[in-house]
Amino acid sequence: MEKKTENIRDKFIESIGNLGESMGLNRTVCQIYALLYFSPEPLSPTEINKHLGISKGNVSINVRKLEEWNAIKKVWKKGYARALYTANENIEEIILDKLKSGIEKRLNYIRPVLDNIKKNDDKNLDSEIQRFTEKGDKIRKLISKIEFFLDNLDTIKSIATK
Repeated sequence: MEKKTENIRDKFIESIGNLGESMGLNRTVCQIYALLYFSPEPLSPTEINKHLGISKGNVSINVRKLEEWNAIKKVWKKGYARALYTANENIEEIILDKLKSGIEKRLNYIRPVLDNIKKNDDKNLDSEIQRFTEKGDKIRKLISKIEFFLDNLDTIKSIATK
């Protein structure tokens, strides 16, 4: 690869790592995805290790995470005994699926907390607990709107990919 092209690729990979990290994702996961996305050929974990300068163990862990997200896939290439990986190029689908699973995870965390507040909803309770209950009801309404968004995410995905 020409030095200028390599510098552009490396800068892009670094930028994608920074972007992903700013959104709460693992920097290395994002860098591996970016490398595979721009690679004209599938890469082995050893090649990923060499390009990014990260350990083979780190490559292995993060490749598995990307496979779970359907962001990359293992491919077979004649004459190669080792695993090779290529990027799923449908970035919109990957981002929207990750967004949906992240939101669902957080909603599953907050629901029991809100349910516990609702259990204490008694008109005879002090004003502080009644205030918590009212605030909890507002959060519940917001959660309903978010769930509506998630339920319609497939429609949004179909629009985004056109």
